[in-house]
Amino acid sequence: MSIFSINDNSNYNSILSQAKANKESKENSKISFANAFLKQNATKLNEIQSANSQTLARSEVLNSTNTTNTSNNTNFSISSKTNSPNYNISSEFKNSIYTLKYKQADISNNTAYGYSVDKDGYMGSDFNKAAGLPKDFKIHKSTLDEIERVAENNFYNAKIKEYLGVDKYYDNIDMANTIKQYYNQFNQIINHTFNDTNKTSFSKADLEQLPKGLNYGRNDNQEKVVKNIFNAEQFHEAQAIKYSTMNLGMNLVKLDFSPQSMEQGPSLEGGFNPDMSVYPQNEDGSYSKEALFVSFLKSTGVSLREGSATLNPRIESYQATMAKESFDGSLASLDDIMTGKVDFASLLKGYAQDGWLDADIYAMEKGIKWQNHIGYGGAWFDNQFNQAKANGWKASSESINSFVNNIMDRLNNLIGQTRV
Repeated sequence: MSIFSINDNSNYNSILSQAKANKESKENSKISFANAFLKQNATKLNEIQSANSQTLARSEVLNSTNTTNTSNNTNFSISSKTNSPNYNISSEFKNSIYTLKYKQADISNNTAYGYSVDKDGYMGSDFNKAAGLPKDFKIHKSTLDEIERVAENNFYNAKIKEYLGVDKYYDNIDMANTIKQYYNQFNQIINHTFNDTNKTSFSKADLEQLPKGLNYGRNDNQEKVVKNIFNAEQFHEAQAIKYSTMNLGMNLVKLDFSPQSMEQGPSLEGGFNPDMSVYPQNEDGSYSKEALFVSFLKSTGVSLREGSATLNPRIESYQATMAKESFDGSLASLDDIMTGKVDFASLLKGYAQDGWLDADIYAMEKGIKWQNHIGYGGAWFDNQFNQAKANGWKASSESINSFVNNIMDRLNNLIGQTRV
């Protein structure tokens, strides 16, 4: 028997009112949660929309929704048949997700690295302004994400983080400043090749005209800039001089502006491999300046530029300690050589007399050319050289002088031809 009298209408009505109030309170809580969820997860939902087919995503969102088409209007009603708690929410929430996914709602308030991101994932005009990019330049957020991933997780940085027991290598990355420095270098190449930094589309014939390598140096403000631009033959010569002089301080970068470089490359752990599908070819088959720029980034491998990142304090302390004890292996800075700050000829002679350049001098005497990637010929050359040394070969003063003069002549000629 009920504890309430069947005729006690006041108690019965009170219970109904309280139940109704509880239901409304619960529904309002769901709506509040839904709105908060949307606000916090707009970026993720938009990524889901891009990554999945419309059919799959619609199934994901509308699994418990009955759809009725009337007069070309689509009405949504909530079905109570689903057992999933993920769908036991208000129709307002479901329709908001639908709008976000399929109507491409304005989510321009999304931000990344302190700047706006449009609904398609491209950085906004505020980022372009800070990065020195043209107003209508379209660089995708995923490219910046890949730069950050590589910066944090390249082999060297990952090992240092593991060694020091820290989670982050960088406290902060100024992505706009990083892109600005790379874009300025890229524009140097474009202007050098086409005398037009405003050129926005590039045919396959244009790609063939682009250089095959470069050398970095410093300007008067000590900023890293492109100092030399090489064709294929000149780049090979630069490599030969660099590695024939105990790693002459040239910062050489091999460039690849082939059509294949603007396609998605194989996934390499730790390597810079941006999503190239966000930079499609133009309708006429030409390539955009954005695609070319990201291809340039792929060639450089993308290390963060000076002044564009703040190190984790523990990393910074470790780096300062190591810098006092390390030597970069370079014999001399090319800038210092070309400005006369370093007497490179005398420096070379000293190293040659100490026997450090014997292999190069022997190769010169025998007329053996330096080969790309394999030095003077790999194991065959090593056997020849070691046998000669065993038989008493030694670099003479005449050979040393000849070698040094040859290097200086080649270096002056190369720099004169390729200086930007």
